[in-house]
Amino acid sequence: MEKRLEELLAGVVACNSVNPAWEGGPGEADVCRHISDVLSMAGLNPQIHEVKPGRTNVVCTVSGTGEAPSLLLNAHVDVVGVEGMYDPFTLRREGDRLYGRGAYDMKGSVAVMLGLGEALAAEPPPGDVHLTFVCDEEDLSIGMEHLMGDWLSSLDEPPSAAIILEPTEEQIGICHKGFAWYEIEIEGKAAHGSRPEEGVDAITPLGALISEITSIGEELSAAEPNPLLGHSSLHVGMVKGGTNLPVIAAESRIDWERRILPGETDEQLDAEFERIVSSARSAGGEAIVEAKKQFSRPPMETPESADIVRRIKQVTQDSELAGMSYWADSALAAEAGIPAVLFGPIGHGAHAIDEWVSVSSLERVYKAILAVIFGMGSAPN
Repeated sequence: MEKRLEELLAGVVACNSVNPAWEGGPGEADVCRHISDVLSMAGLNPQIHEVKPGRTNVVCTVSGTGEAPSLLLNAHVDVVGVEGMYDPFTLRREGDRLYGRGAYDMKGSVAVMLGLGEALAAEPPPGDVHLTFVCDEEDLSIGMEHLMGDWLSSLDEPPSAAIILEPTEEQIGICHKGFAWYEIEIEGKAAHGSRPEEGVDAITPLGALISEITSIGEELSAAEPNPLLGHSSLHVGMVKGGTNLPVIAAESRIDWERRILPGETDEQLDAEFERIVSSARSAGGEAIVEAKKQFSRPPMETPESADIVRRIKQVTQDSELAGMSYWADSALAAEAGIPAVLFGPIGHGAHAIDEWVSVSSLERVYKAILAVIFGMGSAPN
C-alpha cells in the first residue's frame, strides 16, 4: 500500500493549490478536479461543489451496506506559499520521507483518503462514509463552512462522527485552541516634530495598549492550565504608525491575537478587549480610538469517552490522547454537532521549505482508519 499512497500523493502534490491568501495562489480548482478524477476512476460518484468562484470542495459519499453509524473523513486541499522551495510541486522521496509542498500539511492525508476511497469502492463499508475535501483551511475556512452549512443540511441525518486527518504524529487529537483577531486604529493629528503641541500623537497610546496586553498575558500564564493544551495566550501581531521621523504621527494601528482554551467564555474575552481599548483611550487624550474584532474561530474539545475516540484508540494501541497546538477545521464540525477528532501522519515542516511526510506513517494511518470504518458496525471495546 505504501507505493500506491506515494503515487496518490505525487498526483495531488503536482497540483498547485496555493491558497490565494498566500502569494496570490491559484486556489484549489485544479487539485479538486484531480481528486474527483481519481475517485471516479475507482467507480465512485464524487461531486465538486463551488464555494466561491474558483474555490471548490469535493464530496464523495460511499454508501454503506447496512445500518452502521456514518462517518465523515475530512482533509483540506489548499497549501501555503512556496517561496524558497525548489521544485515544490514534484514529490521527492528520501528513504521514508516524501518531500513536497503540502506533503505533510495535509496532502498526505488527502492521499490516505483517496486510498480509502479505492478500498471502499472494492469492498463497501457497513455504514455510509463521507469523503470530504475542502478549500481554504489556510485562511478563513470557507470550504469547511460550506460543508457544515449547505452540504450538511442536504443530508437526511448528520454523520455520527468526524475524523479530521490533520497531521498529529499519529496521536489522537481530542482538543485544540480557538483564536480571535482584534485591531485598534488610532487617529491623531499630524504636526511638525518641533511643534508637538500642534498635533495629536497617534503612537503614544500604543505604549499603554501593549502594556495592557502584556498584563493580560501574564494573568493567563498564571491561571490553571488545560491538561492537554496548557495556557491560553495573546500576542501583538502587527504594529503600524507614522510617516517620517520629523512628523507627529497622525495614524497608528495595532493587531493582536488571542488563543482560546475550551471553556473560556465570550464574556471573558469581551472584558479583556474592553480593558485593552480603555487603556488606549485613557492614554490617547484627544486621539480617536476605533477598535473591533476582525475574526474568530472556536476551540474544540471532544470527551475521552466519545465513541469515535474509543474506536480510534482501539485500533491504535500506541497512540495517546493529545491536544493540538494549531487550530483546525475540526472545530467547525464540532460546532455543527458532530463529535470530531484529529488523527493523521508523522512528518515535519508545515509551512516550511523542508516539508515532508513519512510514507510508512501514511500507511499506518490508512490501515487504522480502514479498521475504524469496518468496525463501525459493532460496539467499540
